[in-house]
Amino acid sequence: MAKGHTRVQLQFLGAAGTVTGSKSLLQTDKHKLLIDCGLFQGNESERKLNKLKMLPFSPSELDAIILTHGHLDHSGYLPVMVKKGFKGPIYATTPTRAITEVILFDSAHIQEEEAKEANKNRSESKKPLKPLYKENHVHRTMSLFKTYSDNEWVRLDDDLQFRFQKSGHILGSAMVELEVAGRRIVFSGDVGQRAPLILDPPSSIDKTDYLILEATYGDKLHDDMVSPYQALEEVVNKTFEKGGNLIIPSFAVERAQEIILILNTLMEEKSIPSFPIYLDSPMGADVTRIFQQHRDWHNLSDAECDKLTKNVNIVSDFEETLTVLDEDGPKSKIIIAGSGMITGGRILYYLKHLVGDNKNTVLLVGHQASGTRGHQLSAGAKEIEIDGEKYEVAAETSQIGSLSAHADQGDLLWWLGHFSKTPKQIFLNHGEVEAVEALKKKVEDIYKCTVTATALNKVYEL
Repeated sequence: MAKGHTRVQLQFLGAAGTVTGSKSLLQTDKHKLLIDCGLFQGNESERKLNKLKMLPFSPSELDAIILTHGHLDHSGYLPVMVKKGFKGPIYATTPTRAITEVILFDSAHIQEEEAKEANKNRSESKKPLKPLYKENHVHRTMSLFKTYSDNEWVRLDDDLQFRFQKSGHILGSAMVELEVAGRRIVFSGDVGQRAPLILDPPSSIDKTDYLILEATYGDKLHDDMVSPYQALEEVVNKTFEKGGNLIIPSFAVERAQEIILILNTLMEEKSIPSFPIYLDSPMGADVTRIFQQHRDWHNLSDAECDKLTKNVNIVSDFEETLTVLDEDGPKSKIIIAGSGMITGGRILYYLKHLVGDNKNTVLLVGHQASGTRGHQLSAGAKEIEIDGEKYEVAAETSQIGSLSAHADQGDLLWWLGHFSKTPKQIFLNHGEVEAVEALKKKVEDIYKCTVTATALNKVYEL
């Protein structure tokens, strides 16, 4: 059907004015697609958006879901959709499927445990709290996946096709280049830095009519003057000199692997002492194995792949967590645990015991969304609340921006420069208001095109 005769609408059901809950609904007269299906995280008002009634459609109405990558804020709502009637295909790259499986089972387990714990002290007059989904819903979700490599066109209908293009964000992450009803639309997903540590750089795309571009760091520049190796070396040595522990809240996908690789390299070079490293994240261990199984999706050599597990004590269950701080051996330890924004996970146990000691260091290594404990620490909070109790923050808080998996403003402008023709319209999502507005102004000044700061639930005609 000729362009102009077919309605094409775009609606942002998450990640509009925030960095979480990514869901972009693309509708035509014939199709209804969802690009990403993320869980809202962060403060209570954002988590309330996870209720199904917030969606303007029934899950059974969707033709398909296309995932850019496996992070929870892009994939974590999938089991809810399946639980409530979605039966269509879920398209992803092969590593994304593997990572999503690990993340969703972990999410289901945490939700079930949190609901069980909350209901212990809940009044009998109140309805028991239920998890959003359980592990059986994850099993059903994974059965719907169809996987493809990058650069491979997938035809869904006579007037609808798409392909994945590597985005350099995490293992398996990809942009979605889509052609529908005569329009070309690119969803960037999360874009990595122009020179990622262990991945290929983001793919260049020649042309598109419409671009949906992330803006997580749209108002910031990573510190390019200090390499992550140098920055981590300084933090480790400073902590060692104080006789303290280094606590690193980390995302299990990509960040944990990068940190371990850097630490082992620095130890080999004798730039830092040989600290024991504890990876208290079963999910992180699973993702490390996925790295070793998908060599074509990263740039690590076999020797570097071996460094992902070298000198690492993997803590499998919470009973082992309870022994880490009591173990004999060097007083100083490096502890890597989830979650990366300190919204939950085993990092909370370590912070309860260590954040009150000024010899220790808490190292933040990724974006810290507003409302999270990680954001509070990055802003210099004097105390944080964990499980209803307040804990004084005496430990030093440090942050390494160059370890982020997200492109900064300069990287995004660099990537935009590869288009042979500026897109007709650019939609900025996945960014807090200040970041979006800063990037919007820069892009308008440089590329003289229409740039739209996306609004939650607003419908845009393409």
